[in-house]
Amino acid sequence: MGSSEPAMSPRNPEKPSGQRDAAAGGISQEFILDGRVSYWNVDRDNLLSLRSLSAFLQEAAIKHADQCGAGAQAKAARGESWVLHKMAVSVSRYPRYEEALRVTTWSTGIRSFKGYRDFRVHCGEELVVRASSVWLYLDLASKGICRVPRDVAEGFPTHPAAPFSPGLEKLRLAPPAEGSVGRDISVRYSDYDGNGHVNNTAYFDYLQTALATLGFPQRPGEIQIQYLREITPAVGQVRVSLERRDADVAFSLGSAAEVFAHGRVGHG
Repeated sequence: MGSSEPAMSPRNPEKPSGQRDAAAGGISQEFILDGRVSYWNVDRDNLLSLRSLSAFLQEAAIKHADQCGAGAQAKAARGESWVLHKMAVSVSRYPRYEEALRVTTWSTGIRSFKGYRDFRVHCGEELVVRASSVWLYLDLASKGICRVPRDVAEGFPTHPAAPFSPGLEKLRLAPPAEGSVGRDISVRYSDYDGNGHVNNTAYFDYLQTALATLGFPQRPGEIQIQYLREITPAVGQVRVSLERRDADVAFSLGSAAEVFAHGRVGHG
């Protein structure tokens, strides 16, 4: 993420009695990131945007992985990186401008080339966001998926709590039908990250822009997304297609030649 992120303060909470760190060096099973909704984080109604929500989650995940030597630091040391594959998010309320929030994240396991991570976001005592995610471990030189090194996997403490979306890995999402309504969105320089492709948070920005401009509710209560292909600097525009399905909306992000992601949003 860029340097324009809101001020956030990472901390490691004390472990509840009976919990033990699973990693050497006493790395906590949970990682907490305290933050506040800045003005640039909000939409026209002074509510947290989807992109900024995704950015808070991403930052917490990276900071926790950094503690285990497998976050942004691993990119320079190993030439390897985590990339987001699937995510399921439930939002009961979008925080307002200047509202303090706390992101708690933990690993729910690492298997072969996949990592599993959960998130909770609180505003005070109120739980406002729950999320589960699946990540893939990538060799940056070959752009191929690779097995997570043993020392990396063993260095990640795993939390025993049940994930928000236990069936996420096997979830199958159907894209919108051909001819669905769509919106073309220009890809900006600021959308790219250090991996040389559009950051996953920008996908949420494209989605929310299309929802708002095409007359759909722009703040969904549920989002499920599968990332299929990276958006490289050669891509100038992304088309967001939307299809209403009862109370849900199926969406895809793509070009004339390929689909970069697809999923569904719910407003119930």
